[in-house]
Amino acid sequence: MTGNVEKMPEANIQQLNLGYNAEQDRLLLRVGLSDDTELVLWLTYRIARQLWQLLNGEAHLPTADSIQQDALPASAVEQFRQEAQAAEALKKMDFATRYQPRKGVRNEGALLATRLALSGDHIKHLDVLCLEGISVRMNLPPPLILAMCSMMQLSTKESGWNLGAKVTQQPMANIEEPAEEPAGKNKVVH
Repeated sequence: MTGNVEKMPEANIQQLNLGYNAEQDRLLLRVGLSDDTELVLWLTYRIARQLWQLLNGEAHLPTADSIQQDALPASAVEQFRQEAQAAEALKKMDFATRYQPRKGVRNEGALLATRLALSGDHIKHLDVLCLEGISVRMNLPPPLILAMCSMMQLSTKESGWNLGAKVTQQPMANIEEPAEEPAGKNKVVH
């Protein structure tokens, strides 16, 4: 990739779809956008765990270990209150409507996510660096974060993955510069 970075016009997220593909042993994330296009990303087990760790702190979905045994009572009560609010908000979301494929796809074939970074205050910005050298930024307001986390719980049940397994966050590469190839790496695959 050269120094020129092609920027796609921004579009709002209208619909999300996340499912486990047993043949690939990956999650396929389809993001339906307001300009009638979609973005398609593959998420590996490692990336799914990173995504869970980044987003569930914002979503406050109840998990088996969401309230630590040594938590102070006030902290445990606050965590329970946040989890109850998240559960109530989930009841109001539409998970019954089937995903509507879009007319166009913003990327040729599904992109393989390799690194994640989360920034922002009320509206979070999820930056996804893909193997293909493409960077994707998704603006995620709280309801989308909650929906994504709920879908991750369901999809990983099917896969047998443990989202709670700890994973270290890898630093985000500079998106403007091409990634360096490891020394001696053969670029030709036979």
